[in-house]
Amino acid sequence: MTPPRSANILMPPPRPSHHRPRLDRLSAEGPAGWRRLFTEAPAVTPEDFARLEGDLVMRTFPAGGAVLSRVMARPTYFWTGKSFRHTDERTAFGHNFFRSLGGLRTLNFVATLGDSVIDGITTVRLDYSDPRVGTPRPARHIYDELRAIEPDLWLGPSLLRTRSKQVSMGWFALDGSIPFEDAA
Repeated sequence: MTPPRSANILMPPPRPSHHRPRLDRLSAEGPAGWRRLFTEAPAVTPEDFARLEGDLVMRTFPAGGAVLSRVMARPTYFWTGKSFRHTDERTAFGHNFFRSLGGLRTLNFVATLGDSVIDGITTVRLDYSDPRVGTPRPARHIYDELRAIEPDLWLGPSLLRTRSKQVSMGWFALDGSIPFEDAA
């Protein structure tokens, strides 16, 4: 029997399938397209947020650099996903997972619903600075947001918080429809 997705976050991260058509299509949008898709997406409800659970495959879209974008788009790229585990209808604890070192889970965050810094509409906010998760100091300045742009397809900006502003590091997407392969 396969464990439920929420139980999977306690195990080493599985290997995502190389077949990722929605992420491949989304990667071609570019910064203006990602922003448009994010701002046109509906506000996130508690019911939407509850579906953001377990291990989800991730693709990052950096703020600049075509070479870096091509490297990060490869299915073999080391940063493969994010995990979420809900504690109630408005809070989830999570982390990023990497293919490195046999499957590393790190860069913890607290996910909550709140107003977006992009447009003020309700979004999922990923806070790496929350003291409950113990994220290392440099990563505490990261702040991410997410909205569902299609069923089980989430998109959002990744920002670096400074004392006076928030600087875009790019965008990322999570696809809950991508299956995971056996590690064997």
